[in-house]
Amino acid sequence: MTNMQELFLPVMWLQETGHKAYLVGNQSRNAYLGLSSKNQDVDITTSASTSEVEAILKQNRIVPIKVNAKFGVVTFEWKKVEYEVATFREDIYDPQFDHIRRTPLEVIFHKQPTKDAVRRDFTVNAIYWNPKTNRFLDPTKGIKDLDNKILRFIGDPNLRIKEDPVRVLRAVRFKYSLGLKYAPTTKNALVRHGRLVHKLQPSLLKSEFNKIHNLKAYQSAKRDMQSFGVVLIV
Repeated sequence: MTNMQELFLPVMWLQETGHKAYLVGNQSRNAYLGLSSKNQDVDITTSASTSEVEAILKQNRIVPIKVNAKFGVVTFEWKKVEYEVATFREDIYDPQFDHIRRTPLEVIFHKQPTKDAVRRDFTVNAIYWNPKTNRFLDPTKGIKDLDNKILRFIGDPNLRIKEDPVRVLRAVRFKYSLGLKYAPTTKNALVRHGRLVHKLQPSLLKSEFNKIHNLKAYQSAKRDMQSFGVVLIV
């Protein structure tokens, strides 16, 4: 067994017990692009509930670091890699809002990944990869956007930023780390709502700024943030 195959064993554990399970985010993008996923955290999404995930981890002698049953998330460390397992879910927000929407009013768990894809931020982050079959599920056409080097919000970009303004900084980071360009509607929303990042906690802002600062194209990323009205915090 290769190191890469071993890295993805927790996905197999879920599948072997009858649950749907996929890699999503960095791992699935890298698999499609043929890039290495070494030394990266692993995000797994599954039909299993948090209690079912905990039981499977227990069978493999793993104790979770954190369990958030409300949002269906279990975090654990294995082979010096941090894993996050999230149950397929749909986030329901208050449709009448005039504030920053940080927490959904309701979370609905699902057995299929379609609704789960719609809650995510960018199409390139909603590509689901089954490492056992090497097949991809792509409900929001993220693969097409990867092929065309486009960064695009899922759904209404204005709402996606208001749900969580940290997505402004994530947009900048993904653009320059993946060599993408903003879709026109994405860029318009970033210009319109970029200043909302300053409603976030300073510790979160600093963490995100540090990730951007480490990019090779930091100066270009910095110009983007300034054009979105983001005041840099070092």
